[in-house]
Amino acid sequence: MATRSQSSAREELLGMLIEDHKRVKKAHRDFEKLDPESDREARTAIVERTCAELEVHAQLEEELLYPAARTKVAEDNLIDEAEVEHQSAKQLIAQIKTMNPDDPKYSASFTVLCEYVKHHVREEEGELFPQLGRSRLDWIGMLETMVSRRRELMTEMGLLDESLVADAMEDLEKNVKTPAARRSGRAAGSTGNP
Repeated sequence: MATRSQSSAREELLGMLIEDHKRVKKAHRDFEKLDPESDREARTAIVERTCAELEVHAQLEEELLYPAARTKVAEDNLIDEAEVEHQSAKQLIAQIKTMNPDDPKYSASFTVLCEYVKHHVREEEGELFPQLGRSRLDWIGMLETMVSRRRELMTEMGLLDESLVADAMEDLEKNVKTPAARRSGRAAGSTGNP
């Protein structure tokens, strides 16, 4: 049975975070295309979903990625800046959540949030991820933990599409060795037969 390598786990984990970044950019483009008057409900749904997804993404990075990165990247200030940017984004999200979609600053606040996230993404993808990608982390373990934690957070936020997560978890279990399976030389779920 094929198992995931450290390099493929690294690519999958960073790819998952980059996909989160792309969803924010797409959400902002979709939001801008909609008419504030006639598409009010659709715009509100985009804002609410994007804010919730950003909260999940930020929590994953703060709990898992940034602590691991702090010990592996040469420039500690990259992590410090990322954490401050997350805090600012979370404050803006909290502000948006208290606003009524009819508030004249609702659209502007969401646009500022998306622009702020784009700036954060440029730094993260341009500086932090490349440095982290060259480090010797336990990428398989990090990926396992991040996928599991993402599922928990998405469930809490009501964002979970069970069919997609079930497929992802099944793939993860087939391809990633658990710590116990690594010690015994078998993949998770393996019966030990070739």
